[in-house]
Amino acid sequence: MFGFLKRGKKTADDTLSDIKTVSRWMQDLPTGDIYTAQEQVVQSLIQFNHAQMPMSKERLNVLMHLDEHARDMQFSLCSQYLRNPRMSKVIESRLWTAIHAFYWEITRGYHAFLMDFVSDPGGSRIQHAVPQITARALRGFANIFKWRYFRYEKIEDKLWIRLHNIYRIAEFDSFAGSALKVYPSDAQISSCAREYVQALLLSPLGSGSLTPRQIDMVDQWLDNWGDMLSLDRQADADRHAFYVDLAKGAGLRRLRKDMSGDNTWRYVPMDKLLDHLELVRRSLKSGATPASVGLGEEFRLPDGYDLLEYVSNEWSPLTEQDRRRATRHPIQSRWEVVRDLSNITQRMQADINLASGQGGTTLSPEEILDIKLYGFVTERTKAIVRQKTIDNLRPEGLERWPLQDRSETGIGVVLRNDDGDWVRVSKLLSLRPDPGEHWRLGVIRRISRIDADWRKIGIEFLSEQPRLVHVELMDTAPLAYAVDDSVHLGDESQASPAILIPDKDTELLVLESAKYAHGRTLKLHDGDEMRFIKLESVKDKGDGWLMTQYSTVE
Repeated sequence: MFGFLKRGKKTADDTLSDIKTVSRWMQDLPTGDIYTAQEQVVQSLIQFNHAQMPMSKERLNVLMHLDEHARDMQFSLCSQYLRNPRMSKVIESRLWTAIHAFYWEITRGYHAFLMDFVSDPGGSRIQHAVPQITARALRGFANIFKWRYFRYEKIEDKLWIRLHNIYRIAEFDSFAGSALKVYPSDAQISSCAREYVQALLLSPLGSGSLTPRQIDMVDQWLDNWGDMLSLDRQADADRHAFYVDLAKGAGLRRLRKDMSGDNTWRYVPMDKLLDHLELVRRSLKSGATPASVGLGEEFRLPDGYDLLEYVSNEWSPLTEQDRRRATRHPIQSRWEVVRDLSNITQRMQADINLASGQGGTTLSPEEILDIKLYGFVTERTKAIVRQKTIDNLRPEGLERWPLQDRSETGIGVVLRNDDGDWVRVSKLLSLRPDPGEHWRLGVIRRISRIDADWRKIGIEFLSEQPRLVHVELMDTAPLAYAVDDSVHLGDESQASPAILIPDKDTELLVLESAKYAHGRTLKLHDGDEMRFIKLESVKDKGDGWLMTQYSTVE
């Protein structure tokens, strides 16, 4: 997995022999290339973990020193990854692998010291540091799990067992709830129990419905709300919605009233956390800033309300089946799929042109040659020209996906893991069973890995009969409300395609994110009709698109 790292000539004894040596070595790392510097750190950690040397106090100090002083570089790489969701697959893979490798090797190092301590507690010389390295190992596994959630990966049973066993060390030695700073730079006091519960609470959110940035944001919330995280040995139906079995290779599970626990079960009280989420929602609606209620500086309104509601649902006693709006039915079929707003509108325009017989008014070279030779255009040439017209109008990214199930609100698709590397949560799609039917507008809501080869894609329908329209900006005022980090440099005065969603209750429009500003006036061209509209609140958004409510300006 870590083949991108090349073996260096120096050994772990050379680089990580003592505190002075590792400090001097880290000062010599390239300062202008964080990726290369962190790559060298990971390489040294790999050698350190393979050295098969005694687990001495000095070696533990070296590991902890390297961990503490490499964290800034790691955080920079993580920030770079999270702030660039549109990076190429190659760059994304390199960056993810480097980040994951650091967490893996650091955690592996701490795990080895803990296993050595467990094998001979009385003869250990690192007993004073065991609570802190236990907390670091728990946080390390939590980070490994989180970064695997970013890729919709299922956590292996053996990794859950390792996490549980590390927490059992804290319970056995009676320091699970002891307050400590996991790292000197941490702003919050924590404990092994908090670190463990935080890792558990992220597991329901790793089901494939959130973007990496959203998962990371919730993880930061839990950092700020650590006082509400605890673990109990006795079940209480009024407080406990989840439990974890320390003897099983699985994460958090929902607790049902008919279940009887074992002595290896631990229970997670959710009442304080859910009450706090409701208080946060009310505070935001009363005018409080997101940062003041522990949501961080990157939390954005109004779409942040959807994330709060989703998290509340995932942490509530209700199961996904209880919350499901429509029953799924198995189906065997293949549907045409087009991705991204520009391709979707191009495909819709192509269908309109073909239906109206418009293929262009200029004669092709083949048609001109026929007229010169025969005085008319032959049927063979007409067929060739028509096929060329269809090919030219066909957008990029047209695929055929196999359906697994369907409901009134969406479909489930099964794809190979190596197919469609563009597939991400919140991607906009248009879909139809065959060319004779109309396009449906949908969005990817969930991605879950079935096994090493297959994954399931959950798609929600936004509209059964979307309509192609064009919008033209009527002002050049600066954006009052930004919905993404993209920069639009095109000519904003030109008309651009958009999609109208007929709805009996509200007027909804899907358009490019860069075209949106709350209160902005647009000229809407809907076939032969034209009217002025004013953009209002955002109802949904994704990669390069958003769905906004609007009103007609008289």
